[in-house]
Amino acid sequence: MRKSFVDTMIECAREDENVVLLMAEVGFSVVEPFEKEFPDRFFNTGIAEQNLVLTAAGMALKGLRPVAYSMSAFLDSRAFEQIKVSVAYQNLPVVLISVGSGLSYGEMGSTHHAIEESAIMRSLPNLNVVFPSNAVELRGALKKALSDNKPYYISYPKAMAPEMEEYPFEPGKAVCHREGKDGSILAFGFSVNDAIAASDILKDKGLNIGVYGFHTVKPLDREAICKAAATGNIFVVDEHNYSAGMGGETARILLENKIKIDNFVDISVPDCFQNVVARYAEMKEMYSLDAKGIAEKIEKSLN
Repeated sequence: MRKSFVDTMIECAREDENVVLLMAEVGFSVVEPFEKEFPDRFFNTGIAEQNLVLTAAGMALKGLRPVAYSMSAFLDSRAFEQIKVSVAYQNLPVVLISVGSGLSYGEMGSTHHAIEESAIMRSLPNLNVVFPSNAVELRGALKKALSDNKPYYISYPKAMAPEMEEYPFEPGKAVCHREGKDGSILAFGFSVNDAIAASDILKDKGLNIGVYGFHTVKPLDREAICKAAATGNIFVVDEHNYSAGMGGETARILLENKIKIDNFVDISVPDCFQNVVARYAEMKEMYSLDAKGIAEKIEKSLN
């Protein structure tokens, strides 16, 4: 996905001379192609996320289209005040790109995990928040963000994504990957890929489970959530903290619309710091966020 990011940046920069890329000493081996082609439009602010965001905001005020790139665990937390006051409050067209969403930095531990990222960024007015599940959505989100006169926060994992056929990216609109009559998985961000695999596992067991992929968590596609609930069983899959993840937001929408369902299962990261050293795939397995774990939780709920 990182290659898709820099390739899209180069494409957009060729089309618009106001597009610039900033990074906070993060992204070496990724951003060099952009730096080589556009040396005067590439800026390294050093290990200082606050300066990264403030510089981007200043550039936006001067008519440039800045894209600020850093790690998920640091951009949302270290620069929260600057994102809040200098970008969101002023509603500036700054695109914030972070790599390492959820548990994807695996063995680097809780200091490098970003399970709080969704909750923090969703709390800010004016800010569009996107978690692409694959390169197609990342490319579409970045192009859309650079064409809008609004602030965007786009976060993707440090992981390989499966190849997908091209499909339109519509901010605030969920993607129905498959219909189901026995239940619906509402998968957010990169979790879509394991959700689709889980649906395949359950199909072999006679269960027809639909999958809705939500790349945009703000604004959220409320209509898609209500439509998915018609199956009577909702399974939320979100690689963020249980206490402030999309499970609670989904439940609120169902309650506000007076929608009754038979089963509601929130599959997300427990409200705790990780006390083991494990790779990304092992972390997902530990919390039932891999395809096998998701399928087992759904099957248990329905049986």
